[in-house]
Order: sequence, then structure tokens, then C-alpha cells
Amino acid sequence: MGNICKKLFFTNKPGPKVRTVVPNLTQPENLPYRHKNHPNREYPSNRVKTTKYTILTFLPKNLFEQFHRYANIYFMMVVLLNWIPGVSAFGKEISMIPLMFVLSVTAVKDAYEDFRRYQSDKRVNAASCRRYSRSEGRYVRATWCELRVGDFVHLSCNEIIPADILLLRSSDSSNVCHIETSNIDGETNLKQRFTVSDSSNSAENFKPMKFTRSIECELPSTDIYKFHGNIILNENRKIPITQNNLLLRGCVIRNTDFVEGIVIYAGPETKAMLNNRGPRYKRSKLERRMNRDLAWCVVLLLFLCFFCAIGSGIWIGNYADISAVPFIPQQQFDDFSPLYQGFLVFWTYIIIFQAVIPLPLYVSLEVIKLVQVYFIQNDKELYYEPMDKRLECRALNITEDLGQVEYIFSDKTGTLTENQMEFKSCTIGGIDYPHGEMEDSASEMRRSRLSMSNISRCSSEFLDLRLEPSLQRDVSIMSLRTLDNIDIMVPPQTKRVHDFFLLLTICNTVVVSPHSHQDHLDASGLIIQNGDGGNDRHHGDESFPAGRYRGLENVGFSVEDDLSSRARTPSEGSMTDTSTSILSESTLEGRYDAESPDELALVKAASTYGCRLLKRMPHSVMVLLPAEGVVEFDVLHVLPFDSVRKRMSVIVRCPNTKEIILFTKGADSAILSQLSRCYKEKEEDKRVMELTLDHLGSYARKGLRTLCMAKRVLDPQDYEIWRLKHLVAENSMEDQEKKLFDSACNIEMDLELLGATGIEDKLQEGVPETIANLRKAGIRIWVLTGDKQETAIQVAYASKLISSGEELIIINAKNKEETCDLLQHHLEQMEKDAEATSGERTNWVAKRRSPKKKKEPPRSAALIIDGITLSYALQPDVDKAFLHLAMRCSSVVCCRSTPIQKAAVVKLVRDELKQLTLAIGDGANDVSMIQTADVGVGISGQEGMQAVMASDFAMARFKFLERLLLVHGHWCYDRLARFALYMFYKNPLPNFTIFWFQIYSGFSGSITMDQYYLLLLHVLFTAFPPAVNGVFDKDVSAKTLLTRLDLYKVGQEGRSYTTVLFWIYILETWLQSIALHFIPHLAYAGSDVGLWEVGTTMTVSLILTMLLFLGIETWCWTWLHWCTLVGSFLMYWVFAIILGTVCVTCDPPSNPYWVLQNTCHHTYHSGWSSVSPVQSAYCPGLRSDVCRRVCFQTMFSRLDWMRNTG
Repeated sequence: MGNICKKLFFTNKPGPKVRTVVPNLTQPENLPYRHKNHPNREYPSNRVKTTKYTILTFLPKNLFEQFHRYANIYFMMVVLLNWIPGVSAFGKEISMIPLMFVLSVTAVKDAYEDFRRYQSDKRVNAASCRRYSRSEGRYVRATWCELRVGDFVHLSCNEIIPADILLLRSSDSSNVCHIETSNIDGETNLKQRFTVSDSSNSAENFKPMKFTRSIECELPSTDIYKFHGNIILNENRKIPITQNNLLLRGCVIRNTDFVEGIVIYAGPETKAMLNNRGPRYKRSKLERRMNRDLAWCVVLLLFLCFFCAIGSGIWIGNYADISAVPFIPQQQFDDFSPLYQGFLVFWTYIIIFQAVIPLPLYVSLEVIKLVQVYFIQNDKELYYEPMDKRLECRALNITEDLGQVEYIFSDKTGTLTENQMEFKSCTIGGIDYPHGEMEDSASEMRRSRLSMSNISRCSSEFLDLRLEPSLQRDVSIMSLRTLDNIDIMVPPQTKRVHDFFLLLTICNTVVVSPHSHQDHLDASGLIIQNGDGGNDRHHGDESFPAGRYRGLENVGFSVEDDLSSRARTPSEGSMTDTSTSILSESTLEGRYDAESPDELALVKAASTYGCRLLKRMPHSVMVLLPAEGVVEFDVLHVLPFDSVRKRMSVIVRCPNTKEIILFTKGADSAILSQLSRCYKEKEEDKRVMELTLDHLGSYARKGLRTLCMAKRVLDPQDYEIWRLKHLVAENSMEDQEKKLFDSACNIEMDLELLGATGIEDKLQEGVPETIANLRKAGIRIWVLTGDKQETAIQVAYASKLISSGEELIIINAKNKEETCDLLQHHLEQMEKDAEATSGERTNWVAKRRSPKKKKEPPRSAALIIDGITLSYALQPDVDKAFLHLAMRCSSVVCCRSTPIQKAAVVKLVRDELKQLTLAIGDGANDVSMIQTADVGVGISGQEGMQAVMASDFAMARFKFLERLLLVHGHWCYDRLARFALYMFYKNPLPNFTIFWFQIYSGFSGSITMDQYYLLLLHVLFTAFPPAVNGVFDKDVSAKTLLTRLDLYKVGQEGRSYTTVLFWIYILETWLQSIALHFIPHLAYAGSDVGLWEVGTTMTVSLILTMLLFLGIETWCWTWLHWCTLVGSFLMYWVFAIILGTVCVTCDPPSNPYWVLQNTCHHTYHSGWSSVSPVQSAYCPGLRSDVCRRVCFQTMFSRLDWMRNTG
């Protein structure tokens, strides 16, 4: 009620735009947290609650949710109608059984799911952490649910973060903390977080009791990559804080002994909880068609009720004396009229014919899909042993859509390829340096040993790389002196090489993990006495060991010679003095943790040549130069990569010359466009750029991923001006992202080109075969990638997306008009080829006609379009022409496409063609595409788990898509389609049989079958066999489906469930109902058998007919099919015998007492009258089956031929 009042009366009242957090230690100790004077009183505690119900609210809330379904509302109205005396058709309590059964099954399922959530919440809330206690003056053990906003928390290495915490102290001497965010965004790599600058002058001096400053930050939001605020020092001074200072709930502390911080967001306001979502629920294509046919069932119900109501009025109207009508009470004679009787009977027939609308349909579908999901997830053929990952179904109700996919949109890197990068080549200063793998047996053994360790982006420092001799010689003399721009003794090309490798080493976010970590506090907050607790673990006065040069023999110089040469000529700023080295041997024997495989490959390549990254700190980076030793560069700024700029930069200060240098790497289009003017004016620079472009094209044609490297020496005054503007952008509370983007672009200009790299990303195993088979199955595949056009084309050829005989239609335009002209030109060329058959020419761009849903046969051509052209092609007045051209091609490759463009392409095909789309990817840039498609598939690979978390289905390898679609997709679609048709057949059958009896009962609403049988027929006697068919039936084997790929078109064209088939099943129901009613009626004519015996005979015939008809529809018989079919019929007999024995005066006027026993005494009549209707009803089923298999050419004729031919 309070929330409603707020919405009604306070909607126009603006709320606060920021929140202020005050440390709880600054408040009086006896002031309760919820007291009105407490500044943090409005913020929730850290207790989480994901359950929907409590013991008291479960029943009303669950019923309220279930009655949001229209079917349940309808059947509830039918139950209420049955309580009206003049309308009731069944016993009041009996009529509630079907609805109560459905509601109970759903309630039990919901209660079980909520109980599991309750148990999970209980475990999470009871987890322990260490919170600072003012009374004890130290950190003490506390549960997660006891934390409050403003509390100070102490966390150890490998501990899960309990709330969103602002980092104030780290055990690392560089004030850095490493976290693993896989529980939040799925990223398995380590990320750096930094203590707030000047939070307490230094980490060692930080004391919770001394931290009294207020924190001003943004309101809670779902954006896990965005956070900004300030620590208020005084009215004129604020310290900015960003997402790099925030530890998110659910992340894990790694590579750090301990950290301390203050809780900013707790419980339901943490970013993890705000992003917490359950399984994805969608409506499948088959379900939408079922809803349409369900509307026809409503029309059919109304027709039956109106017909019988009119018949009742006419029949009674023929009586001159109303008292002669036996079923009209005497007290109603005076006010009675045929119209009134027809009105009452109409509602009575609504109750009698209620089952025309199949009540158990949707509940049964949910249960069947859950079991289907279970078997899909446990398919051994979809299990990837090296990563110990099986297929995961995150969407529980679109399994049948897997059998109807018509378009697949796939990412390239990490989806079609391994995303395990290998350094293959580089070009520096216009000179190409090709590389190859080592071929010795030891290299092969090492590669096989590390092949699975590379899956997690953690790796040792060296590659199995054949070093290029000339490059090796240049790198071996790399020192601070050679990096000086004023040293004229070093050739220009050698300087470029040194700058290039220095860029590879420091322009990244790679983290070095040197050793294991240990906290100095135990779980209770007590100080561990027997250990140093990890304090100052990175410091010491031990001498710099010669072991640091382990592995440098590969770069072609002697360790002893290098030591002696550097001893003679030390450079200012180097750390070669062995008496003052601050690095231990454990620091040099670290492992690299990278945010992307590209960065890992580049850093490892540089390390193999001897230029090694040793340690990364917030404001500096330590590098081992081959001819210098350990050097520390001051890191002034890191401008991270984003999908718009497509580059990242780092600004460093050289230790000897104090020069400020900007190093940048990124896509060739993002770097080459920012080069200085000299590359257009000076011949030498123009030559270098042309050679670099030639090498880039050569790399791309080999299928290599390319990155360009550049640098810029900054003028100190220009840098200072830019730094002040950048600081304003960092402190901005509004449009911060845009201001930071503009600031980065302002400094990343006038660059000097150093070179480029070529990195190989091999295709995954089985990708070419999978793509070829999917295309043979009638699925069109589009590849949407951010790679260069040449690289994408080569991968398309290698993956068999493009065959050697196909024509390439390459569209690269610079503006909208050129794009429109190119599309028009190629469409006209295709029309000229098709004039012999069509004789039509159409101006596609002018008319902008929407493409027809019917597929056009694709031409043997492949469309290649780049990102710039695609941006124009997706505009409203051009997109139809682009779509028409794409439809006429057998495959499409979109290069240099952004995440937004990927989603736009999927949306265009989905909305315009009205065909079912599937998108598959592995990275965060694929999330929009995956969420836009009808079916989203995530690859759990090297790019983290963002795509998996946004997907409907998750798998480890692309090749599993073939079995998922062609086998499980076909099975699920076929099973559910036939199950739905059977339900539309089964439910109306008893009602149509009762309808014929109304002709002989004066449309009075009398029935022959006992109400117990009618109400339990669909929820008990015939409920289990169709459900078993929906889970276990197989029209063909998996081997056949993977061999006869054209069978997948059955689902694409929706042949197993069509409007024609729906009406055929309804017609079968009518024909069978005639046999089920009239044969017993005529057989018992003239006998003294009562109404209930005839009804019992009809019921037996009805159940046998339903079960035998299901047998006709069954393709693969198992013991479960036999058990449920026979068991269902026996269940009816046992129930009928018990009911006839114990129910003496149950629900008059109907009386089942001893009815079944009396019916069985008339052996000839009961036997002949039961079997004969079944035989008569069987014939229409066989006729319609032949009609469906031959006349309408569904899949069944083809499958029969396959079964007979093996």
C-alpha cells in the first residue's frame, strides 16, 4: 500500500541524484542503525532475499500469479458456474477436481523452486567475513547479512566479496588489488582495482577509526562497468573515485594478501543483485501457432453451446404444456419461457463442454520441455571434456525453436575460431619479420602439455616461437640508451624495433602473478603470530639474482657477457645495481594473466625475445630489457580500449630522459587515421606506410588478426594542458563517458607508425563440416565480425562458408549514395540473370518493397560488406535493398561490424522476413546480437561468459550446434507438434460424443458418461501416455538426421504442425465421436440396459480409442510407452471398480454403484459394443493418417521410405 501511495502522490517529486555514505564509526556507538538520526538509515542491509514467497504469502500470491493465465481464469469461471443451481451440470465439489489438480501441480513446482532459492539465500547470508568492531578495536567475524552501508570490511586472498566495497587499503605495496569477476560478468581474467588515492596518505597508515570522510556517489544501478563519485575532503576539495576503486559483490580477491574498504552498496542494491536474473522465458514459434488454434477451440466451444441452447429452446417451445417437460421444476412453470431455458442451458453447456479448451495443455508442455532440457543437457555428444563443460539450457521453453531455425548469425573470433592466439608475424618500419613455430620434439611435448592451460588466459612468459634472426639481433641490444630519441649511434630501424617491443610489453593490462598469498588475520580477525602475513612481501634488500635471466639464452647473448657489458655502461634510471635490487627471484618467475588472448600473445612474444614484463603497479611498470636489466617506467595515464575508438593507449615517462611518450595499439583503421601529416607529405614515411599496408593485407589474406602500433612524444606543456582537461572529465558526474572519450581522442593524434602484428587464431575442430552440414540442411549462415575484410574472407573460405566456385560480391562504399548505387547495380545484375524465368525488373531502392516471407533460391554468390557501408545499408531507406541482395546470396559476411550493427542486422532479418533467427557468439560484443535473435547461443570460451549469461543455450564448441539443431531441435519440434495436435484431438472427443446424445435428450444438458470419468479423463486416465511420447518418441534416429540433412526443412517449413493438420485432427474427432456414440446406441436399442451402462460402454470405448490413436502416432516404442498405455487403461478399470463398489449414493441423480459390474454381465453387448466403436473409430484415423502422409506430403512419407530402405 505504501508503494501505491508513493506512486499516486509523489510521482512528480524529484529524488536525490546522488547518495551520501557516512562511515558508521563516526556515529555514536549507542545510535541504532535504523534510528531517524542515522545518516545511513535508508540504505538496506546486506541480507539478500531472492525468494518470491513466505509461508503466509505463498498460497494467496501463488494463486494470484497463476490466475494471470487466461486459461485458469476461464476454468475458474466454469467452476463458479457449476455452483449456480439452475446452471450446474456436475457435482459442485467434483467439478473442481481438474482445476485443483492443475493448480496444485503448478504450486508444488513453484514451491520447490522457491524453496531452493530460500536454501541458497540462507547459505549466502550465513557466509562469514570480518567487520571492524569499535568496541573491540579490531576486525571481528560477522555474517554477510550483518553488514551495513558504512561498515569497514577486511578480506583475504581467494575470499568472495560480500558487498560493493570502496577499496581503501591493499596489502600490495603498489596499492593494487586483483579480482576475478567471473561471477559477475563471466570474465575469467584478473582485473586490477586501486585504492583511492590519498585515502589515508598511505596504505600502511590506514586506520578505520581515522577515516571520517563522507562519500558521495551515484545511485545504485545495473551497469557493472560504470561507477563514479567523490570522497569529500572539504568544501573545496574532492577525491574522484571510479569503477577502478570499487570491489563488486560476488567477485573474488586474487593475487593480493588482503584488502580493506568501506561498504557503499549492500544487499539488494549491489550491482550483482540488481543484475540477478533467473532463467530466460520466451514464447516459441510453435506456441504462438497453438495460441491461434486455441482461439479456434473457443469459437468451436461457443458454437456447440449456442447450437445446443437454440436446440433446447426450440425443443421446449414445441411443448404446448410446459408441465409435460420432465426436467423443469414445478415452481418455475409460471415464469418459464423457451428463451430463458435456452439462456440457462447455454451456461450449462459451457460447463459440460469445457474440455474443448485443453486445460492440461500448457502445464503438460512445461513439464515435457523441462524433461527435454534435462536430456539435452546430459547428451554425452554435447559434452566437452577438456573444459569439463556440458551444454546448458538457460531458456526452458523454446526447445522446439531449435528445430525451426532459418538464419544463423555467427561471430568469428572465439566462435568459429579457438581464440587462442599465436604470434605469427610482425612488420616494423615497413620490414616484414615472419615467424614460425619450433619444430623440435620438446616443443611439441610442451605445446601439448600447455594446450589446455591456455584455455584460461593464464600462461607462462614464453612462446614456442622460432625467433627471426635479424629481429633477434636488434632486440638483444635493447636498453634505455637505445630508446633515447637523441642517440644518433643507433640506426632508425633499430630504434623502431625497440619502441615496438617496449609497446608490446607495457601497452596492455596484463597482470603478473609472482607467488601465493597469505593474510595476516585469521577468519576471526586475530593476528597470525607465526608468519609475516604477507606484508611487504614484494620488498627486501636481497641482491638481484642471476636467475632472473633464466630463458634469455634463447635471444642469442650470454648472461655473463650481458652482465659485464651493462656493468660497464649503466644507463640513468636503470636498476642494474645488484646491491639495491628490489625484485626477488619469485617475482621474476611469474605467470601472466591477460584480459584477452591477443594481449597475452603479444606480451609472451616480447618476453620470448627478452623484453619481459615483470611487475605492473598503478603508477609504474617494471620491465626487463635484454641489454639493460630491470627498468621502471612511470605510468601517467592508461586510456582503456573501447569499441568506438578501437584502440588503447598508455602514457609513460622514461626514467632517464623524462620524456613523456604515448604508446597506442589498435585496429588499423583506428591507428592509420590518426597518423601525423608526414605520412602524407614525406616520401620515406609514405613508403613505410605503403609497405605496412601491403603487409597488413598479406596477413589478412592468410587469415591473421592484425593490430597496428604507434607512438607519440608529447610536449610537456601540451600534456599538462590535456591532463587538466582529462582530470575535469574524470571528476564529472554527468556525461563522464563521453567526456573521457573526447579527451582520449584529443591526445591520440599525430601518431608515429611503428608497425603491426599478425596473430593467428585457428579454426575450431569441426567448424567447416558443421557449417557445410547446416547449409545443406537449409539454414542460411551470416558471419558478423569486427575483423578486417581480407581476414574474414579467408576464414569464410577455410570454414566452407564460401566455396571456391562462388562469386564474391564485395560492397565497400564511402557514403550513402554510393552504397545505394552499388546495391542497385548488383540487384539489377541479378535480375538480368533471372529475366529468362521471371521477366520482371524492379527498382528495389525506389519501391522499397518488404521482402516476401517465402524464401528465394539463393544464387551461388557470397556478399561481403564492410562496417562503414553496413552503417549506410541499415538506414531505413536502404535496408530493404540490402536485405533483397543478401537474400539472393548463399552467404553473407559483414566485416568491421560493431555490436550495435550486429544487433541491427539480426533485427532486420527477424522483423522483415518473419523467420526464426539464431545468433551465436562468445564475447561481450555479441550480447546485443544474442539478445535480439529468437534463439541466442553463447560459446563459453576465451572471451569470458557475458555471451553465455545473455544466451538461451550455452555450449563449449561451435560444432555442437549441428547436433543441437539437426537432432535435438528436430526431435523437440516433432514431439511437441504431435503432442499439441493430439491434445487438440483428445480433449474435444468426449465432448463431441456427448453432443450427439443431446439430440435424444431434448438438449437438456443430460450426459451418459459419469461425471467422475469425464472430469478425471484428461488429468488422470489419459494424461501420462502423451507426455511420455512428448519426451521419448523418435520419428527417426540421430544417425539418420545427421545423414539426411534435408529432413531439417520439416521444422523450418512447419510441416508437423499446420492449420490444415489442426482441422484434420478436429475432423477425425468428429468422425470418431459419431462411431463412439451411435454404435453403442444402436447396439443397445430395444434392450433394458440403463443409461449409465451405456455410458460406461462409451467410456471404455472412448479411452481405448484415445490410447490406440496415440499408438498410431507413436514411432519408437519403448517399455515406458507400453507401461503408460496399459497402465492408463488398467488405472481406469481399477478406479471404476472401486467407485462402483463403494459409491452407493454419490452425487445423485448419477449413481455409479455396481454399474461396471452389471455392464460386464452383458458379455455379448458390452464386448461387441466396446470393440466395434473402437474399430470404426480406428478407420477414420487410418484414413486421415494416409491423407496426411500422402496427400499433404508431410515428413511421414519420407520417413517411411527411409525406414524401409534402412
